Amino acid sequence: MNEPDMSRDSKTLSKFKPANEDFEFRQFPFYWVMRLSNRYTHKMEVALKKVNMNITVWRVGMILREHGDLSITEITTHAVSRLPTITKTVYKMQERGLVEINPHKEDGRVSIVNITQEGINTIESVIANTTRVFDTAFEDIPAEQLHQLNETLQKIFLNMDH
Repeated sequence: MNEPDMSRDSKTLSKFKPANEDFEFRQFPFYWVMRLSNRYTHKMEVALKKVNMNITVWRVGMILREHGDLSITEITTHAVSRLPTITKTVYKMQERGLVEINPHKEDGRVSIVNITQEGINTIESVIANTTRVFDTAFEDIPAEQLHQLNETLQKIFLNMDH
């Protein structure tokens, strides 16, 4: 069995690494990840503003719609945000009737958040009003390619834990 030629692979990867002489910033994956993230956020903010919602409420609502009851800390992890931001957002959502907050049954120090039927209805309405962002972003990209992209991004994410 042939061993991979690490020197060839290293040379091939050099244009992706900022420390190398032949680095090309447009070949740097994080350049595209950040550009994509910023463009997506901007497009969603514009679409969400039309339905009186912000991106943080959207994220929290979508997370709770998928996962059900979660602690504020768990929501923060999934939303890739800061605890004070999510805590403030969750309490504002409670005021609007979108979520309920209750103490954890076994540990009263932990607040458990669940989405209300009003919250589900609101998120589903917003999905209908923002689906164009998704449709435009993934136009002409087959499902298999999206699956591979997600696998690669997840692998990079997990590599960053080392």
